[in-house]
Amino acid sequence: MFCSWACRFVIGFSLFFHTIANADSVASYPEDWETWPVVKESLTLPADTVLPPDTSLFIQESVRSYSWINNGQGSPLTIRVNPKKLEQYKTHGPYTDGPTVVAVSEVDGIIWVTEHFSGLPIYGSYNRKGEDIASMHPTLEPEFCQRCHDRYKDICINGTCTEPVLSSYE
Repeated sequence: MFCSWACRFVIGFSLFFHTIANADSVASYPEDWETWPVVKESLTLPADTVLPPDTSLFIQESVRSYSWINNGQGSPLTIRVNPKKLEQYKTHGPYTDGPTVVAVSEVDGIIWVTEHFSGLPIYGSYNRKGEDIASMHPTLEPEFCQRCHDRYKDICINGTCTEPVLSSYE
């Protein structure tokens, strides 16, 4: 089938726009996240970490996905919950609309946001200035978060995950 220059332009523009749009965070940046209570501390592990053979697939994939953080050296990870949703978090939902949880990579200042909208989780990645950084790395894109959280629904219940990396080493 023949496609004119106009057809190729429309297809190319659509693909370009689709790529740019997919990289943007869907969840909003919660301005007051630093006041939220810390509910969990964990780690993004260094790239050279050797995991125990019985480590869950969720942790294995998390380590593989985020081994690039802090130039492969890992980082402390702090989990904070919106104070209005603490009771919901204790039972992993259902959640009301709005920002729910942030996970903060303390070294690189990456802030992963989980927000709920109409009962469904949506995701975003920001820096400490509130700038959207989802396009900085494929593992920061909302689609990546969504796929992983959906794949591990037994651990990521209603979009919030329950297995901290540190539990593998306790």
